[in-house]
Amino acid sequence: MEQLQTNNAMQFHPQLKRACGIDVHKEKLTACFYISGEQQQVKDYGTFTCDLEKIRDDILQQQIEDVIMESTGIYWIALCNILMSAGIRVCVVNPRFVKNMPKEKTDRKDARWLCKLLVNGLVRNSFIAGDDQRAFRDLCRMRTKYSNHISQTRNRIVKNLERRNIKLRSVVSSMNTVSAMAIVKAIAEGESDIEKMVSLCKTKLKKKKEEMRKALHGVITPHDRMMLKGLLDDIAHYQKQIKKIEKQIHTHTDKINTGLIENLRQVKGVGEQSTQIILAEIGDNVKPFATADKLAAWVGLAPGNKESAGKKFYTGTRDGNVYLRTALIQVAWAAVRTKNSYWRALYYHLTKRMPMNKAIVAIARKLLRLIYKIIKGTRTYVEYGGDYFMQRLQERLHKKQNVADKIIAVSQ
Repeated sequence: MEQLQTNNAMQFHPQLKRACGIDVHKEKLTACFYISGEQQQVKDYGTFTCDLEKIRDDILQQQIEDVIMESTGIYWIALCNILMSAGIRVCVVNPRFVKNMPKEKTDRKDARWLCKLLVNGLVRNSFIAGDDQRAFRDLCRMRTKYSNHISQTRNRIVKNLERRNIKLRSVVSSMNTVSAMAIVKAIAEGESDIEKMVSLCKTKLKKKKEEMRKALHGVITPHDRMMLKGLLDDIAHYQKQIKKIEKQIHTHTDKINTGLIENLRQVKGVGEQSTQIILAEIGDNVKPFATADKLAAWVGLAPGNKESAGKKFYTGTRDGNVYLRTALIQVAWAAVRTKNSYWRALYYHLTKRMPMNKAIVAIARKLLRLIYKIIKGTRTYVEYGGDYFMQRLQERLHKKQNVADKIIAVSQ
């Protein structure tokens, strides 16, 4: 039997008697079968469904109940589903965590190394959502991608107009406004009368008519109009797709406790879409995460610390769930922009000793801890306001001053 050790200096004590480690790639799978007291077997498989079923049958034939694989791209998902449906316990590990372990690099050695880690209990399983939650998550992520594509397309419209010295973006607050898109549509359809385009201005833009006349003075060619029309069609297409996706998203939110959704919506900065993203990424329970700190680490809002020779170095936040982290950063910005809110007061307090972006990350982490407690059912949100924060801050400073005075009195 091959000894379970990485080198002569490191000895492992096996915790499992049977296990399988699988190195996953796009075109090939390499599996290492470990049975205590027997020689390890390493086999190569294809990635078609029949190949995945063959590796499942081989695992069951050898009475192996525990399998480990890396979460490599999307290629692990199909195999994981087939194995889990057969009652096999699958440990999906973060490739970064495995890479931190000393090892040699070949597919067969990778499979053996993964198997060793699993047998000796040196890995932690990643959070794998259920099928229904994964579908919910896919819909929310697709909507985010479509929304980002619309924003990018609007930026391309601005560049096409700027190329012809039409400074529309310099006058309007956003290209997402009704007035801005109406003017762009008029230009694309061949309108050249500046007064007619100025008449499309609504609300506050009516006060900027003279400035708008100057901004719209440019030369548009038929080619430019064709390009603008194509970009507008692109936006309309993705807006239509987003509406279809949102209907599907509501079928998932309808299954979730309305009380939980209402509690989340009470938090400052949390809107309908951010609530949906939170529930899609985390789920309606936090059992996979033992503490709020573990959830923060999974999201990527936990600061990494490095210590050497007694000195501590801040290394920034770690990689995590980019979709949820982005949503929480947006929620944090919305919360601090709310007048006389607790979060606004906290933000200004934090910016006295750290940059704005770092303060926003700190607030996003604090919001996530609150969301964790709300989903867990141990807390409901109450907005105390900025005055409450300042009052608590003064109380803490007063206590510290009292402690300092007592220390000085004792020392004298």
